[in-house]
Amino acid sequence: DGESAKGKTTEEVSKALKGQPNTEVKLLIERPYLEEPFSVSFKRQKISIKSVPYSSYIDNEIVYIKLRSFTRDCSQDVKEALLDLKKKGDLKGLILDLRNNPGGLLNESVSIVNLFVEKGEEVVSTKGKIESWDKVYKASKSPIDLQTPMIVLINQSSASASEIVAGALKDHKRAIIVGERSYGKGSVQSIIPLKNKGAIRLTVAKYYLPSGNSISEVGVKPDIEVNEEGDNFRIKTADDNQLNYAIKLING
Repeated sequence: DGESAKGKTTEEVSKALKGQPNTEVKLLIERPYLEEPFSVSFKRQKISIKSVPYSSYIDNEIVYIKLRSFTRDCSQDVKEALLDLKKKGDLKGLILDLRNNPGGLLNESVSIVNLFVEKGEEVVSTKGKIESWDKVYKASKSPIDLQTPMIVLINQSSASASEIVAGALKDHKRAIIVGERSYGKGSVQSIIPLKNKGAIRLTVAKYYLPSGNSISEVGVKPDIEVNEEGDNFRIKTADDNQLNYAIKLING
């Protein structure tokens, strides 16, 4: 809208682009391989990014579900994707892809594990120096699948809630974990306000898997280590090495 973006941070540019839905914004874009800048106008819209961007049969009777983040109701998205795929074919194997998933809501990670383990089973616990931070989170509902052979893919960018899901399914021997050791983000933090309007983010507890192992700083060790090659953040397809390896494991 005529305001220069030169020298602005990503956050500042993002703030300028965002606004009320259906309002228009005009951009002047310059690219190195073009002689002149060009203008583009578009209307702002509310954007909802799907927590499950892709789910499909990828090899006869094997289903692949990609979970990109643990946002609100993502467990319901995973559930619906799985049930919908079960209606379309004879499901013999499931691959849940948590690579490059930075985590998110704790309750969603518990709900996702709950899809695959018995009601009442422990999923994760927190332990801190203060007794009030000691909590145990268990599966509270009936599962939807206790039998289908399952692979969970993780890498070094799988963190927090991703590690809870992978670690809990591993401890309950419900899934084989394939990939790289996860990030190791297993701490509970509290923000304490200061008088100068600042704040301190203080670690008050750590996450522990059903086995009693801590996630913090050590991550989840895969049952089978497979190193990723090339760009870890490219969109993965059925040609990906880890996917092919997981398919072979399920097929025996």
